[in-house]
Amino acid sequence: MHRHRSIILVIGALIAAVVIARQVQAPSSPSQSDGPIAAGPGLVLDVLDGDTARIRMAGYEGSVRIVGIDTPEIEHPGKPAGCFGYEAAAAAKAWLQGRVVDVVPAREQRDHFGRLLARVVPHDGPIAGRDLARALALSGFARELPMAPNLDDAGPLADRVAIARRLGRGLWAACGFAAAFPGK
Repeated sequence: MHRHRSIILVIGALIAAVVIARQVQAPSSPSQSDGPIAAGPGLVLDVLDGDTARIRMAGYEGSVRIVGIDTPEIEHPGKPAGCFGYEAAAAAKAWLQGRVVDVVPAREQRDHFGRLLARVVPHDGPIAGRDLARALALSGFARELPMAPNLDDAGPLADRVAIARRLGRGLWAACGFAAAFPGK
């Protein structure tokens, strides 16, 4: 009789657990939120080009545009690639793809495409602990792109671009400004 009662209690507990589980909503999956995003760690899901990656973090999953720089474009429908665009994208991919990064949203968090504007610092890999924008600028993969109100790092980024130019690194040796950034 005692064993029969234990089985009934276990079955009752399982039924109660199922009923309660159906009433509690599962946490929503992260999505591209329009609200403010807090700084924190994220996982780089994909590198889209030299200055844009898809990142998943608490409360957000979507495109993150690296603030303060501009890399040459890769080819898009109706828009040719800029000189050194694929090299910049390859560098960003090697430094970020599949890695955990710290994401620090900019003062103005969205661009006109709705992407999150942020600084990104990988936890491991070739540039572990270094800001991606600064690394791209110093390596000759990017130009500075100061845009108010996101000017916190404008001076150091401009300094790194000037060093890369002076030393003939990356796009500055391969093609120069006009070929890397046509029409800009």
